[in-house]
Amino acid sequence: MSSMQAKLSPDPQPNPEGIAELSITVGEIVLTRLVRSGTSTSSDAARIPAAPLGFWIADHWWRLRWEPKSANPNDDWRIAHSMPAIGHGHAWPPITIWGDRDRVMLVSRADPPGVASPVRYLTNAVAFARGTDFEAVTDSLLDASMAMAPEREKAALKALIQALREERASPEYTKWRRMEALCGFDPDEAPETLVESMLENCETYGVEDAEEAASAAPGLDTATTLANVVALAERGPTVDFGPAVEAVKLQRQMVHGIPPWVLAEEAAKVVRRQIVGLTEPVWNKRLAELAAISVAELKDRNTESVPYGLRLSREGVGQNLLMTARWSFDRRFQLARAIGDAVWTGGSSLGPMSGAATARQKFQRAFAATLLCPIEGLDAFLDGQEPTDSDIAAAARHFHVNERTVRTVLVNKHLMERRRLGQPLSDPTDESRLDQVAEVA
Repeated sequence: MSSMQAKLSPDPQPNPEGIAELSITVGEIVLTRLVRSGTSTSSDAARIPAAPLGFWIADHWWRLRWEPKSANPNDDWRIAHSMPAIGHGHAWPPITIWGDRDRVMLVSRADPPGVASPVRYLTNAVAFARGTDFEAVTDSLLDASMAMAPEREKAALKALIQALREERASPEYTKWRRMEALCGFDPDEAPETLVESMLENCETYGVEDAEEAASAAPGLDTATTLANVVALAERGPTVDFGPAVEAVKLQRQMVHGIPPWVLAEEAAKVVRRQIVGLTEPVWNKRLAELAAISVAELKDRNTESVPYGLRLSREGVGQNLLMTARWSFDRRFQLARAIGDAVWTGGSSLGPMSGAATARQKFQRAFAATLLCPIEGLDAFLDGQEPTDSDIAAAARHFHVNERTVRTVLVNKHLMERRRLGQPLSDPTDESRLDQVAEVA
């Protein structure tokens, strides 16, 4: 992860509205680089009003810091995480920010050339910053915005910032606000019973697992959904991921800073070498043996309609699995994700398998893709050729995975080197590529 910096400077031409110049960088990437209409020279700073920036950061700080991107972000999520939502008649940098435990993700979308606008932003990039860097940067921006705000807004902004800092200084408030954010709510907007229930789940299942479950299905029904999913998982098939966990022995604290998809690929290769090698398909029998589950569980079937699957481990009872996928190739992928989650956590109490954009979910997906459809085997099957749609369909049948999995593996490998996340993309007009990077990130 790269260091994050931001600077809010007084406008060279003093004004009563508190207009200031904002620059944001992560490593060598300038997320606020732009060209103003009528000029050909780029600038690294956007001209924006200081007070609305300060109010936005203070209002949504807990969600910016802790709430990840959900599978289907709604307008409320965008208001809390996307800078253009600040509004006030200004062209804000097209930056979206969200948290993921010890890191914060920033996505910048360049404006396409030819768009009629006073300002055209130039940076298309996905970047990561340490959570501690984000906290320091936002503290600096809050101080600067308060200093530059018009007199009529200073008192209200100061009071809001002071309240935020008092809450951050309190372990109890921090725990409450963090859970509110993970459930998708701004401060004091979540029902007390919801937050209390989820904090009780932290005591029951562990903080990391309960928070992952909150991210899996944020909203008013977060706690109810978790209770329903656990009840279904208790009736699910028994599994044993111990051999896979023992084979990998992933120690995340020893590999801090390595992207989760890199760890996932290496972990999956370790498991693959023990069962089939690096290029062959993993047939149902071998996959079922790896998890000590019945082959019949991988067949097509109707399933309960719940938002996410679950790996459930109970002391003295063993492990159970709830798979929500209906079709065989998707059930295989979900089982592989569950194995990956057990590897990631060492076999913790709860292993939600959702569409959330957390590092843990991305580890699961990358692990499953490598276990079932490794690039070495895929490249050999395609004979190094640019694949047609028919080739992709044939490869999906060969590895018994969804065609989407084949496409994802190919896109990820052709898009970048694994350690190049955070570098600007070469074509600022290609938004689809940026979406693909953000999904993998």
